Amino acid sequence: MKGFLSALLSKPAASLRRLEHDVETVIKVLQPGPLGVVEHKFSDTEIRQAEAAVRSAIENWKRNTDLESRHGFVKHKEGGSSS
Repeated sequence: MKGFLSALLSKPAASLRRLEHDVETVIKVLQPGPLGVVEHKFSDTEIRQAEAAVRSAIENWKRNTDLESRHGFVKHKEGGSSS
């Protein structure tokens, strides 16, 4: 502990202010409340809507990928350089 304190006190003032700011930020974030850790429980409706949105996005992506590859819209670069 003594070594830690002497190392801490030998640091420039700007470093100590930065350390103090970082410690204060961690303390604020860990405190419960609107700025701290907040637990949100999703309703069944919210979960169903999110699942439907993901399913729809995946279906659209698959459909677009299939169309693009069948119609030659996808062009693959040769090599790794761009000219």
